[in-house]
Amino acid sequence: MKGALTTKAGITEEPGTAISHAGFWQRLSRDFLTSGGRTTEDQPDYLRITLLNLLEAAAFVFWGLFLSLNLLGMVESSIGRIVIDATGVVVAVGILVSLRLGAPVTVVAHIANASLFVFLLALVVIRSNNPLAMTFPLIYPAMVFLLLDDVRRGSIGTLLMIVGINVAIFSGYGPELHDRAMAIDGALTVSFGMCFQAAVMALYVYHRKRVMARLRAVSVQLSDLACHDPLTALYNRRTFIEVLERELSRRDRNGRKLAFLLFDIDRFKAYNDHFGHPKGDALLKRIAEAAQAVFSRREDIVFRLGGEEFGVVFRTDDEEQAAVMADQLLAAVEALGEPAPAGPHDFITVSAGLNLLESGSNVISANYVYSRADEALYQAKESGRAHWVHAVG
Repeated sequence: MKGALTTKAGITEEPGTAISHAGFWQRLSRDFLTSGGRTTEDQPDYLRITLLNLLEAAAFVFWGLFLSLNLLGMVESSIGRIVIDATGVVVAVGILVSLRLGAPVTVVAHIANASLFVFLLALVVIRSNNPLAMTFPLIYPAMVFLLLDDVRRGSIGTLLMIVGINVAIFSGYGPELHDRAMAIDGALTVSFGMCFQAAVMALYVYHRKRVMARLRAVSVQLSDLACHDPLTALYNRRTFIEVLERELSRRDRNGRKLAFLLFDIDRFKAYNDHFGHPKGDALLKRIAEAAQAVFSRREDIVFRLGGEEFGVVFRTDDEEQAAVMADQLLAAVEALGEPAPAGPHDFITVSAGLNLLESGSNVISANYVYSRADEALYQAKESGRAHWVHAVG
């Protein structure tokens, strides 16, 4: 068979079989780590959710293994050890399931931290016949800082663990050490080791949170730039399409009509050529402000669509109200008193095309609405400028 692979057992496989198997395990591990796709790499809780799943999976294996060994009598067993091991298994499973069911990450992280704290200290006491038992809590500082993602809480948790271990050692409930000198040496070694680890983790969490805050600020700025025109601070053409599509599909609770007014500055090129581009930019800003003053209701949205072209999406009770608002806009622009270097008018004017629509229908597209208004605007330009024309169709 062309392109086939033969295994040592003599079984012939297609080349894609191994790849599909690898893909299956990759999907399975990703599903487990993200609690069924609850989070992704670009989300702030990704690290905590994956860490919780890894920690609880390890806890399930650890407690399950020792529970099995205790029940089988393969290690020194006691009722206390069996209870702790069984409780560890139940808590690990409970946390894994609650994450998949959508429990708040912060709440789950605090529960996981509290259970880890108790179980690690319990291991020191229950396995006191083994001096190595006091090394178990050494993993705690890294876990508490990563789970709680907070320098203050992580530091407090580490301090409490150090106090707990020292109390266990010097009260006689901890690991059986030969003499007091060895107890002091062991306590200092564990304490300094945990303090050093806590300092490293505090530095990591502090700088990570600062970097994340900066990234969020940059993300907000980029999102704002993607949606707004940098000169006038109005929404841009990209946002216009999204907003108009949304409004076309939405029915107004009061039964009002949806209106789109497209307008641009008459003889703007002549103004730019005569006064210069800085004055032209200033004029664009003033007209944007005038449009926002006329269309000042919370639901009115003004856009700069490019060059000297603007648009307004708004709601209106009827055609007469829309006409009044269009007239007000034209009057507001002319009232700015910007001198017109060309044409029959003394001051700068705008021409507009008005498209009145029935909302709540997805049949009409935003591009279609724009094209009808653009045709009306062209008619206004052709018939003398400085007025608006109602779109047909």
